[in-house]
Amino acid sequence: MNRKLVDAWFGAFHNKDIVQLERTLAEEFVHHSPFGAIKSRQAYLALVRENTEAFFSPTIEILDILGSGDKFAARYLVNGNPACDCIYVRDGQITEIFSYYHYGEKPSF
Repeated sequence: MNRKLVDAWFGAFHNKDIVQLERTLAEEFVHHSPFGAIKSRQAYLALVRENTEAFFSPTIEILDILGSGDKFAARYLVNGNPACDCIYVRDGQITEIFSYYHYGEKPSF
């Protein structure tokens, strides 16, 4: 059941469906990223609505989703760039996500 919720989370981005996205998130949802923490479902959804193109335009390719109980790790590509989410579920909704990705210039080696 929880894995289906994680699939629904990513499906909402693929389908550009903010209603589906909202259904996956607990009211007390917290999203952590390199940009900081967003500390409620409403604040997160407001950000998505204000930046719909930025949130829904990237191509996401799921590479792996690993899970145990109510904790999941998803490894994926966003427009070909690697990313990872640690996703926590309680009572059938996502309560917290830690997103890890690089958002600056690519380093030259």
